[in-house]
Amino acid sequence: MDSGALLAMSTRELTRLEVVQAVVDRRMGQPEAASRLGVSVRQVKRLVKRYRAEGSAGLVSRRRGRPSNRRIAQTEKVHFTALVRQHYWDFGPTL
Repeated sequence: MDSGALLAMSTRELTRLEVVQAVVDRRMGQPEAASRLGVSVRQVKRLVKRYRAEGSAGLVSRRRGRPSNRRIAQTEKVHFTALVRQHYWDFGPTL
């Protein structure tokens, strides 16, 4: 990633960045970092490795901007909506 590019990070990712930087600067140990981030020591090692290779951009979620794996297919959504409207035509937010 180019150094002049703007990088949008969530609050969680900013916290992750601060903790990983502390580990890299040897101000914090990996077990403490794992505890603070709620991940395993092994995951902290992976984060540090990616941070060293890619910088702060390496800590941003790679799933950002992509649809969820758990989404309902549009055809199914339309089908179920039609069923509800057919059988419960008076169904509304206040029921």
